[in-house]
Amino acid sequence: MSKKHMTQGGPGDKFLGDGKVDTSKWFQRTRNLEQEIKNGDIWFCSAPFQLLYTNTSGTLAPCSWAEDIHDRGPNVLAYGDKFEKRKTLKDYYLHDPTLNKIREEMTTVGSDLETCNYVCYNCRHQEEKYGRSRRQASMKIQTNDKILWPRIRNVAEEFLADGRVSLKDRIFEVQVKAFGNKCNLDCYMCIPFDSSVRMKTMGSEELKEENVFSDGMKKKIELPPTGSLDDVIDQITELAPYIYNLKLIGGEPLVMPKFYKLLEEIIKTGEAPHIMLKYQTNITTLAFDKHKIAEFIPEFELFEFTVSLDGIEKENDYIRRRSSWSNIVHNMQYVSMFPNVHVNINGTISFLSVLRFYRLIEWANDNGDIIKQINWSNIRGPKRICANVLPQKLKDKLIPMYEGYPDIQNVLKESNHGHSHQDALDYLMLFDNKYKGTKWEMNLFDVYPELEEFYNPPKEVKRDEDFVSDVENYDIQDVILHPKIQDAIKEQNESPELSNYIKEHDKILAENKNER
Repeated sequence: MSKKHMTQGGPGDKFLGDGKVDTSKWFQRTRNLEQEIKNGDIWFCSAPFQLLYTNTSGTLAPCSWAEDIHDRGPNVLAYGDKFEKRKTLKDYYLHDPTLNKIREEMTTVGSDLETCNYVCYNCRHQEEKYGRSRRQASMKIQTNDKILWPRIRNVAEEFLADGRVSLKDRIFEVQVKAFGNKCNLDCYMCIPFDSSVRMKTMGSEELKEENVFSDGMKKKIELPPTGSLDDVIDQITELAPYIYNLKLIGGEPLVMPKFYKLLEEIIKTGEAPHIMLKYQTNITTLAFDKHKIAEFIPEFELFEFTVSLDGIEKENDYIRRRSSWSNIVHNMQYVSMFPNVHVNINGTISFLSVLRFYRLIEWANDNGDIIKQINWSNIRGPKRICANVLPQKLKDKLIPMYEGYPDIQNVLKESNHGHSHQDALDYLMLFDNKYKGTKWEMNLFDVYPELEEFYNPPKEVKRDEDFVSDVENYDIQDVILHPKIQDAIKEQNESPELSNYIKEHDKILAENKNER
């Protein structure tokens, strides 16, 4: 037996005394993924390894925050007569080349994150600017999940070994948004194409001159035909043995019939007792048509209501127009009585919500018997109603009120990037006028009197003729391969640095198209 062979095992290690040997050669071929993540050696997110997401139009993406590197082309969910040249959820997870590129970059020490900088722009940007992102919040939760995290690690290590993933464990978080945009509320900050009510409001005569939402945000998107959605349900139920968490997103999923059909089909598979179900909901109703959500709750291992809230009492009723705070609280109290139900809050920090969001945090803390946790994120757009657009006087007053919440403080410390609070106030006044004489009539300055001194009533509100996209003002440091500003940058041709960015963007797009 050769000396080299002997030193590969224990007998060749140097004896140190007291029954100990030199272990410096141990684990040299084993990577400590957790330590690399904690040290920041790799920029890791679990989503590409365990999340399946489809947006309202059926486009597949690594997560709900990801930018669409495919220009809404090849990665569209297969359904109805659209199977050819489209992908099923299973095929996308196993074989998509861009998803594999993201996985490779996220597990490579010292990676330049070329594709991640593009696709994961939103989290990269939020972490750089505010020190908090959806990725970080998810990682904190998942890495402390003693069941789920080992499975995620196994998939990552499988990919490290041979560049592929497979279906083995119950690991998937399936986020379903392909069932349309039907909603029953008119939240002032909601992107119109995500809500049927918002589309109607923002297309109305009263709001046609507003200068907050770009034309693209108000453009009607193609929705999968209702009949073809049964194909989507079939794809999800096929994966039921591998689903750890099923998340339903609208619109408002509690008023969308196909979601109830999906639950019925999942229950038929016999896998429901092993699945955690999440509703991203405004929880303003617990029944729709013949369906009552309470009848489905006992069927699942865990039933989570993640309630979208941005304020309490009258602030809630104004921000989320057509809702009732008292009704929401009643519904949260009711579902929390089920032993397998968790109620969480998911909020957004925006022009209005930041004025009172600390009250919602306090309310959640005081109602721990109902609320398990509260999370939030700074809205990414429209830029003209982001929190940093508030008048400086108000931002200065608010900053100390969010001590201990640096992500909120940082957005308040950010400049307005040339945007005027007047556009936001004009829009809100038009919004109030839309509801004048209805049961949802409210006045902005009754709810937020501190804004009135900053409002200068115009003779008339006129929409900017060139308001096609929401990218007129930007910081060059924010331009991390952001797809939504491509055309604007090309037209403005601001600097050589931006031209270099464009070349990098186009190179990545070309490479990914060649791979496909």
